[in-house]
Amino acid sequence: ECGQQEVRQAVKKQSEAYGFDALRVILCAICFLRPEEVEALDVGDANERLQKLLRRGLSFVCLFAVWDPPREGVAESVDTCHKAGIRVVMITGDQRPTAMAIGQQVGIIAPGQDPQACSAWCKDMQVSRLQVAISRKAVRKLSPRSALLIEQLEHSGEEEMTRKQSDPDFIPPPTPRQDDDKNSNEPMYISTEELALMTSKVTVWARAQPSDKVALVESLIGQGNIVAMTGDGVNDAPALKRADAGVAMGISGTAVSKNAADLVLLDDNFSTIVAAVREGRRIYNNTQKYVTFNLSIKAGECMCLMTSIVLGVPMPIRGLQLLFNLLVTHILPTLSLAFEKPEPYLMNVPPRETKGDILVSRIMWLYRWLPFITYFPCVVISCLALGVWSNTGFIRANSLIGSSRITSVQEGLVACEYAGFLDAERRFIDDLAPFHCRCQVRGGNPFASPQEVDQWGRSVMPFEVVTLDRWTGDTGTFFKRESGPWSDGELTLLEPCVDGHGVERWCWKGGEEAAPDGPRLPQAQNCASYGAQIGQSMSYVTMHMGELFTLCSFRTDGMLFYHLTTNPVYGGFFVFNLSCLGVFIYSPTVSGLIGLAPLTPIRFLTSVAFVLVLVTLNECVKIVYRLKTSAMNAELSALALHQTTGLAPPGSSDKMLADDKA
Repeated sequence: ECGQQEVRQAVKKQSEAYGFDALRVILCAICFLRPEEVEALDVGDANERLQKLLRRGLSFVCLFAVWDPPREGVAESVDTCHKAGIRVVMITGDQRPTAMAIGQQVGIIAPGQDPQACSAWCKDMQVSRLQVAISRKAVRKLSPRSALLIEQLEHSGEEEMTRKQSDPDFIPPPTPRQDDDKNSNEPMYISTEELALMTSKVTVWARAQPSDKVALVESLIGQGNIVAMTGDGVNDAPALKRADAGVAMGISGTAVSKNAADLVLLDDNFSTIVAAVREGRRIYNNTQKYVTFNLSIKAGECMCLMTSIVLGVPMPIRGLQLLFNLLVTHILPTLSLAFEKPEPYLMNVPPRETKGDILVSRIMWLYRWLPFITYFPCVVISCLALGVWSNTGFIRANSLIGSSRITSVQEGLVACEYAGFLDAERRFIDDLAPFHCRCQVRGGNPFASPQEVDQWGRSVMPFEVVTLDRWTGDTGTFFKRESGPWSDGELTLLEPCVDGHGVERWCWKGGEEAAPDGPRLPQAQNCASYGAQIGQSMSYVTMHMGELFTLCSFRTDGMLFYHLTTNPVYGGFFVFNLSCLGVFIYSPTVSGLIGLAPLTPIRFLTSVAFVLVLVTLNECVKIVYRLKTSAMNAELSALALHQTTGLAPPGSSDKMLADDKA
């Protein structure tokens, strides 16, 4: 007996030594049986046969130590998981020394952590019925759902599992039993609180049985974690089914585990899971960029319209122009965000909080959206104002529309004069078009000295064609005073009249009967209308190109100029967008349809200058955004390592860790 104990101790010691070298140990023993004893082994299950052999007695032969190295890249993937705030837990059937050694090799037990504290036998979370009877301590069994899953998997064939996979409501009937032996043999576990305390610290579990895996998954889920379970065998199926995301092996996995899982890895590689997490975070981050960009430019355009109303200037963009811009700038180019590369920090921060999560973060609202809708209308309205002023001498919409008051044009208050008539109650009724407009035009150069354009209305006969130069707005001598009915002065056709409010206005001689035939300027061909159209065309170019470059700025947190060519899809849409802009501005048919005018090179370059101002403001604001994001990510990175390994990188915020512990 003494010799047997020494042999057992020596075998156990050697087995543990192999285990600490990350070797899997197989013990070989022999048992001499008579023929009738061999026949008796055919009765019962594997546990019964093992018990018969143990009672008969075994003779030790040798130990086999098997080296099963981890896959290449697993250690790097585990390290990436830790940095990403993903805690990796290994549940294995190996003995504890082997599990500890493998856990240290692949980084599940991080350098600086105590291997003994980070590993445990699965039997440590179980209690025997004798202990329960003596201590009366609180114990628990598996949840009814998990127990049912194990029962179904043990009593269901692969055909039933396939049917259950296709029909979630299908529950295979359990095999009838005559006694409750199975329930009586079900493991009993320590209380929920004690188990949660263990599972929150231990990352390597040894000698696991199917029910142990389910208990561990349930405990982790109960702590508010989102649990993904990987496995390949039939005994992994209950835990795969119970986890939030069950991941089975596509090559080595059994049909039962594949049917029980939510996902199947085609290459059986743990690194693929990490790549999937990275891809998921990239998609979510790009979705954030997409929503932030669309909210920014749509709110920015609304602010442009509201600002123009408040300031009393012409609208920077019209309805049909808005629809064309929506199609080519808001919808199509944003599809390129789906192909944007991930930000460098995405796998260095913990998973986001899903409860109460909104897509656009607080930092994006404060340091991307809010600044943009503040300076975008300023840039667009400034370009509009410069364009209108350089071609009319006025900025406000009321001045461009004009007035019927006498001497308002001569005093330089408005661009156009209107006539009309007084009704029976002495209310003044304005014409729909002016009879006289005077503008201060600077031609194609908004910074040149102004030239006065004085236009007078005339009655256009059906056979007459008014030629308007689309580039300069020049109508030749057609609307000159000397060549029309106004050559002898206003009093030839008009006379001063005073309305019911005592305001002196221009009225047609002959009253209401003469008003319809009075010579007037066409609404779309007078200098004020053309100047406003030039201003709107310049502001449209600024909006169109500005939003296109803003998308490039929103694509990445880095500097825009370093990422202009990093996304070929965006590059293609960029060229397409500029081509559409050229068609909108310079195609006579399209520009006439949407109400734009062709811009001379100096006018176009002036609009581009405002685009560059917008790009500069975007990049300056993004510097602040980058600083805020970097500071937040530094704390999140320290938090991720602290949550997954209990450690923190050098220089991490002690206050942050203290807050986390609290």
